[in-house]
Amino acid sequence: MHSANKFLPLASVSLMTIAFLLILLASFALALTSRQRGGDARAFFTAGGQLNTVLYFVLAVGETYSIGTVLGFPGGVYAKGSTLALWFVGYILLAFPVGFVLYPRLWRAGRACGAMTLPDLFRRCFGSILLERVFALLLMLCLLPLGASQFIGLTTVLAQFDWTLPPDILLLGAALLTFLYVGISGLRAPAIVSLLKDFLVLVAIAAVAVAALLAWPNGAARPLQPALQPLPSLKGDSFIISTILVQALGFCVSPPTVASIFAAKSPLSIQRAQIFMPLYMALFPLLFIVAGYALTHTPQPPRPDAAFLTAAKALLPSWGFGLTLAGAALSALVVLAGIGLALAAIVARNLVPHLNDTEQKRWGLVIVACYFVLSALGARHAGTLLTQLNTLFYLGVSQAVPGALAIAFDRPVSARRVGMGLAAGISIASVLKLGDIETGGINPALPALLFNMLICFAPSTKKQ
Repeated sequence: MHSANKFLPLASVSLMTIAFLLILLASFALALTSRQRGGDARAFFTAGGQLNTVLYFVLAVGETYSIGTVLGFPGGVYAKGSTLALWFVGYILLAFPVGFVLYPRLWRAGRACGAMTLPDLFRRCFGSILLERVFALLLMLCLLPLGASQFIGLTTVLAQFDWTLPPDILLLGAALLTFLYVGISGLRAPAIVSLLKDFLVLVAIAAVAVAALLAWPNGAARPLQPALQPLPSLKGDSFIISTILVQALGFCVSPPTVASIFAAKSPLSIQRAQIFMPLYMALFPLLFIVAGYALTHTPQPPRPDAAFLTAAKALLPSWGFGLTLAGAALSALVVLAGIGLALAAIVARNLVPHLNDTEQKRWGLVIVACYFVLSALGARHAGTLLTQLNTLFYLGVSQAVPGALAIAFDRPVSARRVGMGLAAGISIASVLKLGDIETGGINPALPALLFNMLICFAPSTKKQ
């Protein structure tokens, strides 16, 4: 049966393609419904701060459940064993209660000073343009590889089709569709499209997991328990726990997350959504089942990150596999749109000086277009390097946590202290990571973050 899948009849292949393309067309139609007349830079970058609980929920949770989750989680379990699931589930789960407390406070601070980005908040609350520019540059550098990471996932999705178009053209086509989302109504469009994306992803993962359980007794090539044993290369509990702490905090202050916070209508909308976000954790046991099936049954995936799609292709009918591919593709495109808008807002508002409202929006579109094209080409021609750079994302973005906490909890911290803490944190993290210095099994970002916080919040010895 599995070998027959390699030689699908033309009708079946066409049905898979038709299902995939219909969903993409439906997503574009949904994006068109979000279009509003006029609109300033705030409406473009943060949906005018008017997203209700449902739209905030699907937008914010979409940042969590990207193509990196749909493909990366089962791929990580396939490659590294069951212990990796603790890290992946742990940091996302911890981010929910942290966000419940932190996000409403950041929303109030942002609304009070008209902020659209985290560097906006730093300038207004610490009174330092230099600090704003430094943090803007740091966050921009952290965001650069994330777009390519989404396109790397899209490459895996598009490879399932026997299309004759060059891969570069296909990725640029995906970039164009995402740019159309953004161009139609800024951040509001990906929020609307997330409704379709979330439904597809939930149904697809559940369908593949149920099909895997039903097919499990037939044709298992090896037992599950030995297959799930962690590989010796996977680091120990100290690394996993420290990584969970750093990434949970870093996720809560990442630029796409902050844009989602400022897009919410009220703090109550945010807290209502945060209460229900842990329900999405039900996806992880289902993805774990799929990873177990891929480990123990044939056909084996060509690469670990193709484990989910390989299992889906073997277990689902052609049209169902097409819908699954569409859900995976939208999980990349929606997140890509959010990343592009967050990056554009930082560049147009915090790095390029003296732009008026109309110019910020115009610059934002140009920056988004350039970012998508470069990310698409980078994913094809520098994938390995960009994947390695992606591991440094939380190393850098987590250093914004002390400043964000000082703002959220109204702590009297000077711009000088925040800047010194940032410099120390980045220096320590870079030396430990790039120098491959042993830290007792602890993620090097954690001691860097703690040292940063110590500088920011340690009691002053200056006499009153």
